[in-house]
Amino acid sequence: MEYLMSLYERWIHLARWQKWLIIILIGLLLFGSLYYFRISPLKQELNLKKQQAEQLRLTVSRLKIIEKRRDEMIKKIKELNKKIAEIESKLPTGKEEVSQIIKSITDADSGMVIKLIKKEKRENRKYYVAYPYRVELLGTYPAFIKWCERLSRANRIISFGDIQITTTHPIAVKGIRKKEKENSKYTIAVDMKVKAFTLKR
Repeated sequence: MEYLMSLYERWIHLARWQKWLIIILIGLLLFGSLYYFRISPLKQELNLKKQQAEQLRLTVSRLKIIEKRRDEMIKKIKELNKKIAEIESKLPTGKEEVSQIIKSITDADSGMVIKLIKKEKRENRKYYVAYPYRVELLGTYPAFIKWCERLSRANRIISFGDIQITTTHPIAVKGIRKKEKENSKYTIAVDMKVKAFTLKR
């Protein structure tokens, strides 16, 4: 208490400018302390928050770009899937029966007649399965060429194998009665092998 009274007496005897100087120094000291202990940490925290906000802004910008690209990619994928579906619809499914294809081609005013369609033992390969057929036909050479063209355009992967063509005149053709042989309009007999293929999925 006495110490405080002593300070007060000294304060009274100080000149006005000294008093103001002390007040200013004390104010600066208080302000410096406040700045160092309160304002400076808040500024650092504010700068950190600004950096975080900037990083978030950049992240949001990147995400917007990615989202835009994603929408474009989804659109492209849909278009590609549509094209793939169109192409797949034109590809052979492997379910078409070859004997029915051959019969339909032959029956469609081809000028050829089927004597025999025989399905042979299938061949199992690494990427596909082959189904061999033996086919015997009667007709004319031009009609046979057209028949082959039609078969090559069938909705099934088919390859031609060995083909043996013989004339029906004057050699007798098995399976045709004598009267038919004499008046036959067919000039060739064809013995051929074809293979149908199914791709393994």
